[in-house]
Amino acid sequence: MLINKSKINYIVDILMLICFLVSAISGVLLLFSPKGPRAGWYKVIEGGRRGDLNDLHIIFGILMIVFGLIHFILHWNWIVVVTKSFFKREKEER
Repeated sequence: MLINKSKINYIVDILMLICFLVSAISGVLLLFSPKGPRAGWYKVIEGGRRGDLNDLHIIFGILMIVFGLIHFILHWNWIVVVTKSFFKREKEER
């Protein structure tokens, strides 16, 4: 079974969206969760602690960067073409 570039792009985009949502939600929860020496005993999500949530936030943030780089690589030709056309238009206007 051959997977075309569109399907790969779709999968990468969905995974990047999931990573963004997990990072965003965990970031908001971290913003409002208690800090300090007793924060470890505070249950943010069913038995989880602030440190666990912080780890989740960091892992999914890193995964989002990785998928973002893959997305950038998949669109490299498009970026080159659009950049060239953008600068070509500026030269024509002068």
